[in-house]
Amino acid sequence: MTNETTPSSPEPSRGQEAPESAGESNGKWLQAWRRFAAAVQGTGLFSPAEWPIRALIGTTIAIALILLALALLRHGFAHVHENEVGVLADNLNAENPLVLKERVGYHFFLPYLANFYVLDKTIQKLSLTWDQGPGGQSGRDVKLKTADGNNVSLDISVSYKLIPNMAKEVLRGSGLGMRFAETWVEPYARHCCFAAFGRLKTEELYDATKRNEMAQETMKQMNANLMPHGIEIIAVIPGEFRFYHEYEQIISDKKLADQEVEKQQAEARQAIEDQERQLIEANKKAEARLATLAGELTNKYIQAVAEMEKVRREAEGQSKFTMVAADSALYTTTKQAEGRKAALLADAEGMAQMRKAMAGDGGVGMVGLEYAKRMNTIRFTGTAVTKQPTIQQLSVQPAEAAAASGSAPR
Repeated sequence: MTNETTPSSPEPSRGQEAPESAGESNGKWLQAWRRFAAAVQGTGLFSPAEWPIRALIGTTIAIALILLALALLRHGFAHVHENEVGVLADNLNAENPLVLKERVGYHFFLPYLANFYVLDKTIQKLSLTWDQGPGGQSGRDVKLKTADGNNVSLDISVSYKLIPNMAKEVLRGSGLGMRFAETWVEPYARHCCFAAFGRLKTEELYDATKRNEMAQETMKQMNANLMPHGIEIIAVIPGEFRFYHEYEQIISDKKLADQEVEKQQAEARQAIEDQERQLIEANKKAEARLATLAGELTNKYIQAVAEMEKVRREAEGQSKFTMVAADSALYTTTKQAEGRKAALLADAEGMAQMRKAMAGDGGVGMVGLEYAKRMNTIRFTGTAVTKQPTIQQLSVQPAEAAAASGSAPR
């Protein structure tokens, strides 16, 4: 390249600027263009023969792998928390594209070949109330007609949750997030509440027991319809209910009148119950007194009968004892008399026999024998007096003993 110079212009006078000529401006642009062209030519961009093909391919592959790794790290991992359940959508499997993932933690998948969806399985609350609070949509209460034809506005709170093992059906039938509440829960809540609470009469709505029964029936109907879609209803809680203002005033006046009537009836029942209670207490006291007197009389009667029986038994015992004693004395006397009689008869018989025996020789022998017996018991002793120095003893012996000894009696 060659640099061109432009002819110098005369120096302007003081206080005046020299105007720039068109030739000088074109010369500057031309110099700038030449410098840019030289810089581009120095890069070798327009010289394909000088391009480093292998280096470019390696660089491109490295950049692509880096981008793929970043994409996998960014979009290929899904985190399932304790209150969530995951569903993996396999875009290459047409027969069974959805796979349930209940494990808590991180799950890996290939982006664009598969998608991973996370659904909340905690208990949710649907409020169908007139006042939704600040920022909420008002007028979502359930409109129904009672059995007697009155229009009623009822607040309902529905607690529900997703059934974890049916998350695939929920995702397939309702879509992502909490759309299943809008798709299934709210329409069925309105329909079942209208069917159940519409069977109540206007006055029955004031009965909390009736309202709770209808709430339980509503929950059963909703579960029967929503469980096949993977949604479980935990509770249906009825809230406030409203009528038209004029009808509410009439109902309020009627309730006040009914309360006054009930109060008076309650007071009358209380008075009757007090009267009956006092009558029962008086009867109980009289019965207790009569029972006490009857008991005392019965006790005295029993004691008198017992005393009479005691005296009678003692008299009978004494009479029996006297009779037994008399019989015993009679028997003893009789036996003694009989014994005495027998003894006397025996003695008389013996004496008669003895008299007969004594009348003959036997009598003499017996006298002698008796005399001998008596003599045998007699012992004679004495003191001999003699002038001779010898001492002799006198002894008397029976004749039988002397004969046996062969000596004469002394």
